[in-house]
Amino acid sequence: MHTDAVGGARRAPASGEHPGRGSRRGGWTLLACAILVLGLAGSVAAAGMWRSSVRTHARQTQAATASDVSSTLATLLSRDADFVATLRGVLTMQPRMSDSSFNLWFNVLEGPRRLIGGLGAIVVEPVARTDLSSFQARRNDDPAFRTFVGGEPERLAASASGQDCLVTASVSALGSLTPAASRMVQGNWCSPGSPVGAFQAPLLRAATDTGQILVLAVSSDGVDTTLFQTAFYRDGANAATAAQRRAAVAGWIVTSVDIRTLVALAVAHHPDLALSLLHSNPGQRPQLIDRFGGPAHAGELSQTRMIDVDGQWTATVSAGAPAGAMSAATQGLLVLLAGAIVSALACALVLVLSRSRERALWMVEQKTGELRHQALHDALTGLPNRVLALDRAQQMLARARRQRSPVAALYVDVDGFKDINDTFGHAAGDELLRIVAERLGTLVREADTAARLGGDEFVVLLEGSTLDAGPELVADRLLEVLRQPYELGSAAGRPLKVTASIGVAMGLRERAEELLRDADLAMYEAKQAGRNRYAVFESSMQTSSRDRVTLEMDLADALERGQLFLVYQPTFDLRSRRTIGVEALIRWRHPTRGVLAPGEFIAIAEASALIVPIGRWVLEEACMQTARWRERGHAIGVSVNVSARQLDDDELVANVRRALEASGLDASALTLEITETVIMRDADAAAERLRQLKEVGVRIAIDDFGVGYSSLAYLRELPADSLKIDRSFIAGIATSSASAALIRTLVQLGRTLEIETLAEGIEEQAQLETLCREHCEQGQGFLFSRPLEVDALEEFLNTAAAGENAAARTAGSADGRAGHPVTRG
Repeated sequence: MHTDAVGGARRAPASGEHPGRGSRRGGWTLLACAILVLGLAGSVAAAGMWRSSVRTHARQTQAATASDVSSTLATLLSRDADFVATLRGVLTMQPRMSDSSFNLWFNVLEGPRRLIGGLGAIVVEPVARTDLSSFQARRNDDPAFRTFVGGEPERLAASASGQDCLVTASVSALGSLTPAASRMVQGNWCSPGSPVGAFQAPLLRAATDTGQILVLAVSSDGVDTTLFQTAFYRDGANAATAAQRRAAVAGWIVTSVDIRTLVALAVAHHPDLALSLLHSNPGQRPQLIDRFGGPAHAGELSQTRMIDVDGQWTATVSAGAPAGAMSAATQGLLVLLAGAIVSALACALVLVLSRSRERALWMVEQKTGELRHQALHDALTGLPNRVLALDRAQQMLARARRQRSPVAALYVDVDGFKDINDTFGHAAGDELLRIVAERLGTLVREADTAARLGGDEFVVLLEGSTLDAGPELVADRLLEVLRQPYELGSAAGRPLKVTASIGVAMGLRERAEELLRDADLAMYEAKQAGRNRYAVFESSMQTSSRDRVTLEMDLADALERGQLFLVYQPTFDLRSRRTIGVEALIRWRHPTRGVLAPGEFIAIAEASALIVPIGRWVLEEACMQTARWRERGHAIGVSVNVSARQLDDDELVANVRRALEASGLDASALTLEITETVIMRDADAAAERLRQLKEVGVRIAIDDFGVGYSSLAYLRELPADSLKIDRSFIAGIATSSASAALIRTLVQLGRTLEIETLAEGIEEQAQLETLCREHCEQGQGFLFSRPLEVDALEEFLNTAAAGENAAARTAGSADGRAGHPVTRG
């Protein structure tokens, strides 16, 4: 057998053998140094980029945080400023509001909730000198005011300035003011000589002139608060200019706000922040209102936001790195160290690889031959694979064209290999293929090639002197060798006899694929002719193959286009000659070839799996038609053939149920016919599937009985209702005593097993008489009726029914068996 020459592996060179080895190592060393330098440079760049990225991210995060805090502060400050503006509006409408009324309004406007942490609110009004005594008496008599100032009435004296600004109404968030807070609000607010007027007189003037809300941070004598104060004017007065506002002023409203509480709410989710809050009153420098979390500092992590709420507020938010987090510089240093370590390792790796390179090259060359052999040879058998076989065939054809020598390809396929795999397992199948490969190898010469193409298909390529005796002789020898028993060990339990089918293609072809294709076509013809033989390719096989492919393509559309139809052949009770049922037989009305019998297309349907949908349609159509006949008074059953692929289909039982339910046909009126060879292909699985069908209620018939190889033991296990004796036994019973004896045996077997017997192919009266003497129960054949289409069969049944009625009237009695008598004419 031809083998590939695989180059031997070279040995590793010893030190000193190659003059250039030192220079190559020097090159590898330079490469390692370059990797180290470039790696360090890249690490430095990466560290800088990382540090910059961390800082950028920190700045972006801080900017977002500052915006969040500033927005929250603006909302809270606007809330308090709006409250002051609302009180100003109330006082504008009711300028001489009593202390009790002011308390009522303050609570209605939810002052205690809106001024969280504040001390309260007061109203200051200008009082005329002539009204000072009555004002003091009225105010000191007001219980609400005495509660506000802690019960101590205030003694008022006219100021030297000639203008008195006194507290006329007040409300305390604490119930009453502390003594220190009480001292801060009592006295003349307009007189610079009084304690409260010393700092309030300028603010009252500024509030009057601007009409804005002024802010003052107060921290004195244990009191820490922030005052929001503004002037209110007489209702309807013109207050467009500062002079007009001074003339129209009716008083001032002052509220106490706890800014620290507002700031704490704004930074509640950012405990690591530092915040400073400043405010600028008109004409004044910014004053620090509050500081949170330590002094705010300038820098890249500090953000300043301006808040415009009745004056200019400035919030400076700053933060350092979170606790436990590494700084950008530290992270950059870690990146630099990691890059340096990786660069050093890469440098070391290159140096190590350079020293082992020579050995690695030697190992690669040593394995190359093995890999080449594995790529071109079958792993299971060791034979050349399809790739190498096609290459050999192409070379063989090229030599044949140059030398004008003959060539041939023998396509070998193991018969029934799938059954061996399914029955004994894949291990046994693999062992069988190895033995087949060994036997092929013993028969081909060194100049020839035996290869495995895949699965159970092999090819033998013959050329030159090998063909002196002719490829047919080689094919005969192959058949003889391959049919010898195979010892597969414990898997099979006994030696197996396996045959093969061989296709032979001879002569030149343009391409190797064409030579193997022709051999494959010839092998298919050998299988069709009965297997265990060879066939030589002829050009007509290509036409046959094309016809088969075309027919298969047409068959795929035949069901959808309504080209398939059924004919029905009656079956009879041989004793009474009554019609007891029909067998549904399929036909194909081909658009160009006319009506085709099953023998012309069922094998193609089986091979292409189209038999499953076709069989399902036959089942549904036969049940529907039989149900119609039974509704019209014809008490007959129907038999439907089931193929091997249908029996293997897990949907068969469900398909039978659906056909019966859709048609309304009684299950006992349906008989499923399965050939004996199909059942014995896998008797156990078939018996289980037949038992499932019997549970549905249908009848089971074993078709072509007697031509297979079933044993009595298996037959007893099958849930069969009827045995159909093959027509080949019926043909000779009238003239052959052996055939008659065989019929007698089969009928007796049916009686023993309590199974009905039905004879197929009854064409002569003598055959019918012999079957009746042997007590065969049922039969069908051309003697009674050919297969009929629906209308013809219905006419046949009607005629039979009329004959039965006439016979009943004549005889005066009816036959006890359901069905119709045979009528011929």
